[in-house]
Amino acid sequence: MSWEDVLKSISYSAIVLDEESRKKLLDLDMPEGWKPYAHHMTIRLGPLKEDSQYKVGDKVSMNMTAIGMDDRTMAVKVDAKREDTKGFPHVTIAVNPDGGKPFHSNQIKDFEKYSGKLSGVVKEIPNR
Repeated sequence: MSWEDVLKSISYSAIVLDEESRKKLLDLDMPEGWKPYAHHMTIRLGPLKEDSQYKVGDKVSMNMTAIGMDDRTMAVKVDAKREDTKGFPHVTIAVNPDGGKPFHSNQIKDFEKYSGKLSGVVKEIPNR
């Protein structure tokens, strides 16, 4: 498989939360009827770079630093490192099915301090 094929086959690279971390986020109060996510922290779109600090299969621990919400999404900021400039490091917790999309988490303005730990495994997520 050529590098171009790999680029086309990987949608994004992420720290995918383990079940304990996912449950921790899904147990938070969220608006009724919102779609739960609590799946991953995006490292970058596409595959990991060859010089990435992350490697597929790495177990990663992240500190939650803040929690925020607007009328479209709810997310926690984390102290992990993103490798692109498309937003800040976060995990989308839930999305309003009435017009919200996970990427809207990057547009949340109001956050308040929040602490806790999350962990997961680095994965490259294929296109569907």
